[in-house]
Amino acid sequence: MSIGFKVRRSVTTMLMRLSAAPVVGGICMRLAGAFRGPYKDRRVLAHLTRHPYISPRAQIHCARLTVGPQCFIDDYVTIYAHEDGGEVRLGEGVHLYRGTIIEIGRGGSVTIGDHTHIQSNCNIKGFLGSTHIGSHVQVAPHCGFSPYEHSFDDLSVDIREQEITSSGDIVVGDNVWLGLSVQVLDGVTIGDGAVVGAGAVVTKALPPNCVAVGVPARVIRQRGERPPTPSSTGRGSG
Repeated sequence: MSIGFKVRRSVTTMLMRLSAAPVVGGICMRLAGAFRGPYKDRRVLAHLTRHPYISPRAQIHCARLTVGPQCFIDDYVTIYAHEDGGEVRLGEGVHLYRGTIIEIGRGGSVTIGDHTHIQSNCNIKGFLGSTHIGSHVQVAPHCGFSPYEHSFDDLSVDIREQEITSSGDIVVGDNVWLGLSVQVLDGVTIGDGAVVGAGAVVTKALPPNCVAVGVPARVIRQRGERPPTPSSTGRGSG
C-alpha cells in the first residue's frame, strides 16, 4: 500500500467524519468526493465511517427521509415527496446510483432494506400504494416500480385528468435479483430469492426462489433446478 494511498484514505476518512457537521459538512462531502474520483470510485466513501455519502449533486426534497448508515446516494439521484406523501426509508448500506428517481405522494411511501443496490435510471414510486423493497436486493438499470395505475375508461376526460387507482402495495422480498428494465406493477409481491429476467413485466405474485421471465412474467423454474433443455421446451432441431 503506497504512502499516497494511505494519505488519501486518511484525508477522505477525516472529511467523511466531518460531513455531518453543521456549516462545513457540505464542503467536506464535496472535497471527499473530489479526492476519490468519478462515479463508482466514490462508493468507498460510504464505508470509511458510519456516515452515509450523499452527493451534493443529488436532489432531495423529502421531509420524512431516513438514510441509514453507510448509504451511498450518487450524483443526480432524486428523492422527492409531494406534500401528501408518506416517508422514504433507506436501510443500512443502500446504494442508489445516478439518475434514479424516488417519488412519493397520496400517502404512499418507499422503503428499501439493508444492503440493497439500485442501479442507474430506476424509477420507484409510492402513490396510493407503497413500494417495499427488501434487503440484499440487486436491481439492474432502468427498472420501474409503480404501485398505482391511471384510470382511462372515461372517453370524455383526458387520461391525465382521470383518477389513479391501486391494487395494493408492491412488496419485493430479500435477496431478489431483478434484471435490466424489469417493470413491477401494483399489488405484486415477489418472494424471497426470486430472479426476474430482463425486460419482464411483473403483473402478479411470484413465489420465493423462482426464475421468471416474459411479458407478463411467468415462472419457468425454481432456482437450483436444472434449466430446461431445448428439446423439453419444444425448440429441438427435429
